[in-house]
Amino acid sequence: MRIAVYNQMFGLDGRKFSKNLFGHYYLHYQGNQKRVLSRIDLNETLKLAGEAKANILGLCEIYEGTQEEIKRKLRKFGYRHFYLGIGHKFKFNNQRVMELVASKVKGKQLNIKDWPLKNTLGGGGGFVVCKFKDFTLFHVHLALPSRGYFNEQIAYLQKMIKNTRGKIILMGDFNLSYKKLKSYFPEFEIATKEVKTCSTTPLLKWFFWKDCDHIFIKGFKPKNLGVFEGRSDHKLIWAEVK
Repeated sequence: MRIAVYNQMFGLDGRKFSKNLFGHYYLHYQGNQKRVLSRIDLNETLKLAGEAKANILGLCEIYEGTQEEIKRKLRKFGYRHFYLGIGHKFKFNNQRVMELVASKVKGKQLNIKDWPLKNTLGGGGGFVVCKFKDFTLFHVHLALPSRGYFNEQIAYLQKMIKNTRGKIILMGDFNLSYKKLKSYFPEFEIATKEVKTCSTTPLLKWFFWKDCDHIFIKGFKPKNLGVFEGRSDHKLIWAEVK
């Protein structure tokens, strides 16, 4: 089974420093939705999704309102089942960050209550939990460790994992390297092997080039892994497990 995680940066362009900067400015610091949407291009996201050929794909940083286009286009690659998680609200408009699990096999999404969020840049994305036939999948986008509700979200995850039996896949954008995360999840093995995924943006990558996107496994064995690079400032990372 192949699992993939991709922080698509809302479909903004992270390949140039100026485009990354202005894209995030329009997204987080003004209320004109048309200006945001004019900078979003989902075609690269969907291209990478097709190339990854994953059975289950976790997408981070979806701008609320674009999820239906993403779902519609993912169906072309064989994805039939979609599970959404709601993250923080933007400061200057009523849209929210969303996270998506797209799967080629059917699961059952669990209702998550009281997921801690802060409505600010870096305040945390959504959280999706799905029960599949033989395992449970956790897909998460954590807040920045320096702000928001990072510690509360970690504690929430630990509690849910403690109450979950059987095989588990824990994946997403954790905004933290494996070395700093592993003590929180000691019973898990990392399938993505500390591969650096962010930031791919020129200039920024001189100061921040880390493994932030991870796939943790419990009850599985890792087989293979790889990355794809697209429009986002994150790489798509995938792992095969058995």
